[in-house]
Amino acid sequence: MFSVTALLRITAKDLYQSIVSVVAISLFVSLIMLPGILFLPWQLAIIFALFAGGPVWFGASRAVETMLQEEKGSMLLTFLKATKTHCIQGIAFACFFGIFVSIVASSWWLWVVEDTWFAFAIACFQTYFAGMVALSQLYTVPLVIKYGLKLPKAMLVSMKLLLANPLYTIAAFLQLILFTVLLSMTIVGHAFLLPGVAAVFVSRMTSGAISRSELVENGVFVQRQPNSH
Repeated sequence: MFSVTALLRITAKDLYQSIVSVVAISLFVSLIMLPGILFLPWQLAIIFALFAGGPVWFGASRAVETMLQEEKGSMLLTFLKATKTHCIQGIAFACFFGIFVSIVASSWWLWVVEDTWFAFAIACFQTYFAGMVALSQLYTVPLVIKYGLKLPKAMLVSMKLLLANPLYTIAAFLQLILFTVLLSMTIVGHAFLLPGVAAVFVSRMTSGAISRSELVENGVFVQRQPNSH
């Protein structure tokens, strides 16, 4: 398994060599997501993000895999087809995270209202728990897109990869946050690159985590059978 330093180097090389495709993928995501999030009332914006964000992320991930594998075909058509194909999975995945986001938000709202140490402790614990859930699912979408796993299976395997590679996953996650901060602080026009950059980073991150995993043989996931005695 390559290190986080190697992960950054490989991702930077991918971005340099395929910057036009990364910009295109980011543009596809932005054109779909930004109008709804920016102009809808916040209640509808949340619903829109849940029902559109998940499928769009699956579509972006499929387009990135097409780019990395140098497959021929229209990037836009690949993105739209994958968004449609993985629509149900994307909505389910987004709603899964939406539940934990609502739990964290309600916990901190309770602390603001009650202003007690107990409420503060609960909010901190819920935030930590939700963060660990997010970490455990970093590999899920690439597992679905690249290896063809069903969503529940991919979520389980993603959790196993976290348990097998905790330091690598945490370090890579922190680097992803750093990418987000840096892109957000640059001049207008750079921040919208985040979807494409993040999709490339997570794809390469997943490849690093499974490169020495016994779950994969010749690029295909295998089902281990228990030893019989």
